[in-house]
Amino acid sequence: MSLEISLGNFYGIDSMLEIGIIIVSLIISYQSRKIYKLIQEKRYNFFAWAFLSVAISFVFKIISNLTIVHRFYIQNVNFVAVIAREFQEMQIIQFFSFILYKVLFITGLLTLFFITTKTEDKEKIFLYIYFGIIAIFLSIYVNFIFHLTVAIILLFLTEYFYHNYKKFKTRNSYLVFLAFLVITISQILFIFSDLNPFIYLLDEILLLSGFIIFLINQFLIKDEKKNKIRSHKRFFAGFKRR
Repeated sequence: MSLEISLGNFYGIDSMLEIGIIIVSLIISYQSRKIYKLIQEKRYNFFAWAFLSVAISFVFKIISNLTIVHRFYIQNVNFVAVIAREFQEMQIIQFFSFILYKVLFITGLLTLFFITTKTEDKEKIFLYIYFGIIAIFLSIYVNFIFHLTVAIILLFLTEYFYHNYKKFKTRNSYLVFLAFLVITISQILFIFSDLNPFIYLLDEILLLSGFIIFLINQFLIKDEKKNKIRSHKRFFAGFKRR
């Protein structure tokens, strides 16, 4: 009799990538919070909460992929039989963890959507949340509906940031657009991940890459804001001396 624990597919490589997404999302959340304290813009506070929600969602996704198998060995003179059984309690944990992953991931994305599009109409917010809940419920039976819903939300965000880049032509606007473009491509590919398991691994790599690009942009924004504040302080200090 023995216990075997497996973490995700591909010998746990996908779970390692998801741990990377958690770490990067937490750093983005922390950096957004620091930028908010630095310049007191509320949107950065909401960014912090959105990426914190995404980070926690992937914690539950890793738990949902956790498998604990109980193996029984029946040995005789001429043969050895192995009976493997997964704990029923673990299946329940996997199911609810996967649901929580979907709820928190869509919550984080909708928060980003509301911030960027400056959606303040309560009726629209309620409608988007309602469709998000319906998508999560239906995805229990047909999983690709969840990824399709996420991809649609991300397509709107990517389009918004594309026009934002075309308007301002700055490095920051380009990096944000690029980050959401990569994340959107990953979610579109997720729809077809059931056809080939390696597509799923590619999706995880692209998703992590998109978050890393966004993180690089956050560090650049923070440095720029700090430099602006310092320059203002030097200006006013010189003005006072005069």
